[in-house]
Amino acid sequence: MNNETMVFPPLNARESRGFALLALFGLLGPNCVFCYYFFTRPDVVSAALCNPVALVFISEAFLLMFLFAWLLRRMKGAPIGGGLFILLSLLGSMAFSVPFVLRRILSASSRAASK
Repeated sequence: MNNETMVFPPLNARESRGFALLALFGLLGPNCVFCYYFFTRPDVVSAALCNPVALVFISEAFLLMFLFAWLLRRMKGAPIGGGLFILLSLLGSMAFSVPFVLRRILSASSRAASK
């Protein structure tokens, strides 16, 4: 395995809009459903937290969130740090934070390549 730096091709306008739409969906879709049930039907949220299958998916999401945060922390010149990624994930879901951060990283990569 060689130690060359991985370079991503620049995002085109369609890809950039696609990441933005995915982030918006992640913020408004799953996040709003969770908030609705959290505030109006806490019994449903409580039942989900008692369900072992749901706990497996929740645990996996937290594991992946911390893994991505660690990768961001190790990435030199990342436009968003690991702590901010965790905050974005907790406030808006990983369906929001992953496309949001990828768009920021790939846009920064595009700008750096064009200089």
